[in-house]
Amino acid sequence: MADAPTPRAATLRAGLTPGAAILLVASVVFAFVLADAFVMAHRTIGWVVACSVIALLIDPVVTFVSRLLPRWLSVVVVLIGVLSVIAVLVAGLATDLLDSIDDLKDSAPVAAESLQERYEFLERMEFDQRVTDFVDELDARIRKDAVSEAIGTAPTYVVTGILMLFLLAYGRRYFEGFAGQFGEQRQARIRRIGHEAATRGRRYLLVAIVQSVLNGLAVGLACWWLDLDAAFSLGFVVGALTAIPLIGVMVGGIPALLLGFGLQGWNTALWLLAVLVILQSIEAVLVRPYVDARTVRVGQTVPIIVGLLALELYGVGGAVYAIALAVIGLAALDSAGRIRGEEPEPAAT
Repeated sequence: MADAPTPRAATLRAGLTPGAAILLVASVVFAFVLADAFVMAHRTIGWVVACSVIALLIDPVVTFVSRLLPRWLSVVVVLIGVLSVIAVLVAGLATDLLDSIDDLKDSAPVAAESLQERYEFLERMEFDQRVTDFVDELDARIRKDAVSEAIGTAPTYVVTGILMLFLLAYGRRYFEGFAGQFGEQRQARIRRIGHEAATRGRRYLLVAIVQSVLNGLAVGLACWWLDLDAAFSLGFVVGALTAIPLIGVMVGGIPALLLGFGLQGWNTALWLLAVLVILQSIEAVLVRPYVDARTVRVGQTVPIIVGLLALELYGVGGAVYAIALAVIGLAALDSAGRIRGEEPEPAAT
């Protein structure tokens, strides 16, 4: 009996239908239009994000004051107080920061040349030029993005103040109106996710702010005690990079270590290294386990990626608010995952 012919395997061909081609082209065009619109509206978006984060942080203060005063009057009083404190801090710290950066521009190249003379591999790396470029870039970022615009743009404060006023007065109504667009089961889930994300994200941010201030102050005082130039700037860098969990203090302390070693030698560098190790150990052993268990675990990847992207688009201030927004987003995702895990699985039919 003759063998049956072997059936030929079916050949699959991928094609692009006219409808799919039109949809693909339209999607690309829409993406470019959306990108251009985002670039043109980046300042407005930045204001909304900044105001939302600040409103979230000071909302408990408004709630506390509203026990004594009407809600609308509490919003006005707290907002005026917060804006006044911010204005005084910016005006006072801006001058010190700029003076400290000027000192850093003078002393950092000297320290880099000293290190380059001791170690040949640094000379091959053109270490002094890299340090000079880094300090110039830091000066441009701080002076242009974080200080000059903050001091010289009065309309910005007016706009952001009005926006925060509305967010503090009606933010909860806006959220309730959004949740009310869904069914009862989803409404409860959205409200719970929003509440937990706001609460846990706020706690994380408040702890991070306090920790950044304390770390920056400790390193700045240590640099001042060791008679290093630009103590304020060196402490500011450590405080800013404290936002990166578990490694931020050590990374932010590298400029202080290099400056101390280049100008004063091993003794100063070892003292600074001891301060940085103590601060980083306190975070790893005490702060992180306590905070992560009660808020949300952020890790290093998100602050680094989000901070670098926002720094390129919006400058130093944008990086700070972008990291804060990312923390709140992670808290929302974590809450959504836990709520979904608590829900019973649908019965099999």
